[in-house]
Amino acid sequence: MREKNKKNGDTKDAERQSLDTSVDMAGRASPAEAASLRNAGLLFVVADLLWILQAALIAYALGFLPGFATAQETIGEYARQVLLYPALLAAVGVILIAAIRSVLQARALNASRRIARGIETRTRENLLMSAAKGSPAAPFPSAGAFASHVTEQVELLGPYYRSFGLQSVRLRIVPIAIVLVTAWVSWLAALILLVAGPVIPLFMALIGMRAKSASADQQEELTRLSGALLDRIRGLETLRLFGAVQRTATDMARAGDRFRESTMKVLRIAFLSSTVLELFSALGIAFCAVYVGFSLLGDITIGTWGAPLSFTGGLFVLLLAPEFFAPLRAYAGAYHDRAAGIAAQEKLALIAGEISRSVNSGDLAASERSKSATGFTTPPEISFSDVGLRLGGRQVFLGLNLVVDPGETVFLSGPSGCGKTTVLDCILGFHAPQSGSVLVGGQPICDTAAALRENVMWLGQEPRLFHGTVRHNLLKGLPPTTTVSDDAFWQSLQIAGAADLVRRLPRGLSTQIGEDGFGLSVGEIRRLALARAAMRRDAKLLLADEPTASLDAETAADVIRGLEQLATGRTVLIATHDAEVLQMSGRRFVMTRPERALTEGLPA
Repeated sequence: MREKNKKNGDTKDAERQSLDTSVDMAGRASPAEAASLRNAGLLFVVADLLWILQAALIAYALGFLPGFATAQETIGEYARQVLLYPALLAAVGVILIAAIRSVLQARALNASRRIARGIETRTRENLLMSAAKGSPAAPFPSAGAFASHVTEQVELLGPYYRSFGLQSVRLRIVPIAIVLVTAWVSWLAALILLVAGPVIPLFMALIGMRAKSASADQQEELTRLSGALLDRIRGLETLRLFGAVQRTATDMARAGDRFRESTMKVLRIAFLSSTVLELFSALGIAFCAVYVGFSLLGDITIGTWGAPLSFTGGLFVLLLAPEFFAPLRAYAGAYHDRAAGIAAQEKLALIAGEISRSVNSGDLAASERSKSATGFTTPPEISFSDVGLRLGGRQVFLGLNLVVDPGETVFLSGPSGCGKTTVLDCILGFHAPQSGSVLVGGQPICDTAAALRENVMWLGQEPRLFHGTVRHNLLKGLPPTTTVSDDAFWQSLQIAGAADLVRRLPRGLSTQIGEDGFGLSVGEIRRLALARAAMRRDAKLLLADEPTASLDAETAADVIRGLEQLATGRTVLIATHDAEVLQMSGRRFVMTRPERALTEGLPA
């Protein structure tokens, strides 16, 4: 019972760690970063509150001017100098406070910029690292869409954390403090501020709900436009060959119109909110000015706590009124950054969830513990011992036992969803089991993952080809500094049954192909992917995931012949449903879903 509870605890910890990784990829601030942003906001609050003292000194200094002008002819030179001393001291105080405020504001802004930049950098790094360490069999968005996520949407997080965090702290403290100080001088002026002020957050909340939806729609259109534009540019030559340039131009024009309309919706909401903000700010300041003016003229005698409103008191109120609305106006501007930032977080959370569903919590740790890659000189033995694995809250394996002898060929068969592809991912270190062990060559997978990924022949169910020449795509299977002769290319293509295909292309090995093999059929892509795998002559392990899926009989026969040649002298695991593939020499291992016990390997 204790062991079972321990396993359950480990599983919960793993799922929690996976969730934390998804949160990091979604661009959310950590508790330490949120605390630092609050501290920066408090620095800004202190700078704003110092304005109250600064305004008091200004009003005090300027309050001497009327009496000083009247008394110029009735007092002596020495008396005038004595009368000016308080005003001069107040002016010096104003300058010192202004310097202190500038320092505090600069520190607050620099701290918020540094934290926002750190969040952007961490989010971008986590997205790129997780994408690079994900299984090749896992679904992945197009290059253009992913580039939009990593660039435009991540950059929207900066203004959100840089401005909104500061302004939200200011909004909770500064207006209240200014109202209380104003009420000490004039309760009527404070009442005017109280009436005009709350209307702004109310309208901003109503407009903000619409702004968030519009920002999300705009970012969705931008992602689609970026992905479509990048893919079309990369496949421009192919589009020209097939006479599809005009149709593509029409599609891009429609996508541009959709993005323009969504952008104008966001701008329309932004202008509406600015209009509401400026209207009520101007009304509040104007009413305060009217009250002060008529009070000084003697037409209004109410609104104070006894004595009529003086010139110094009225000037003090007028200096505070704009600063009462300043945090509200800054918050309104930052609210649009918040809407865009939250919309970006939601988009990033979706892609983070997709990556997390294909990568469990042990993947990154296993990759970090991997030793320097050293290739296997002999075919390795592969052993799964009582392996249990959960992905995305679903039990994939439960007590899986499988041993593949060195140089043996094993076919993984069974219904869809039983975990055939996941077995291959575990061998490559993309998934770390929660229980049991996976050994390759007698070593734990966490110590061999790097070596296997650089020394394995891999053929996936949906292999990816990249924008570039056929030659460059075949070289993707080798280290960057490897020098390969043309004979080696043609030998690999011959093994894959793709030599005639490449000879028919306009420029042979130098023919450009589009992103994801754009311009080639599924069978042609599969043959080139098999040729790319065959380029790794020194690899002692061959892994294939449904290598003949969606292929016609002729192409499937070519792929099977290529697999038979590559299987010689190597340890081979092939996940397949194809009866023709199962006719190859080797042992068949039938898998079932985890709710049923896994069967023993059945001989072919």
